[in-house]
Amino acid sequence: MGTTAKGRKQINKLLLHSKEQALPLRILRDSGGLRTEFGVVLDLSEEWVLLAELREGVMQDGYVAFQTNQIRRANVSDAFINFVRDNNPWPPHTPVLTADLSDPERLIRTAVKTAGVVSLYREDKYPDQLLIGIPVKWSKKRLWLFTIDEHGRWESFLDRFRLRDITRIGFGGDYERAVATTAGPMPERVPEKDDRGKKVG
Repeated sequence: MGTTAKGRKQINKLLLHSKEQALPLRILRDSGGLRTEFGVVLDLSEEWVLLAELREGVMQDGYVAFQTNQIRRANVSDAFINFVRDNNPWPPHTPVLTADLSDPERLIRTAVKTAGVVSLYREDKYPDQLLIGIPVKWSKKRLWLFTIDEHGRWESFLDRFRLRDITRIGFGGDYERAVATTAGPMPERVPEKDDRGKKVG
């Protein structure tokens, strides 16, 4: 098709078209730098969009959500459409528990219930940081994540996130599954301190 959308109205229209027609998109977003996402829109709101992620635009690899105001351009990505349809469950499967895209806390809780662990990003503050784990404590504006390190081991502290800083949420992908399987079940004893050495009340 070659359809490209740049303005907010055009972008929203193309996102909705992707949801209705299971149409793969290539999305350019700006969050701590320009980043490209491939996927099919499963749901969207004014605040967030949820995709069935297509790794390199061809293989389904879990789900990703990010803020809609990050999107700078979107276009139809149909060069491999026959391969994509023949080699993935099609149309893409929507998570069993429908996410509430108006609230990042509810979206994250849904992701954890659906996939066990969640990937959280704060790209505007930490462009290259990815943390995977399970939220174990919440407040009105924050969550504390019991994180798995890069070696597949549960950390000895909790990572504190301000909900408003979270720019991207991933779950159910191959990497998340590999990390969670390597780490094993979350320990029953949860760390009492956060990454700043402060006790979590």
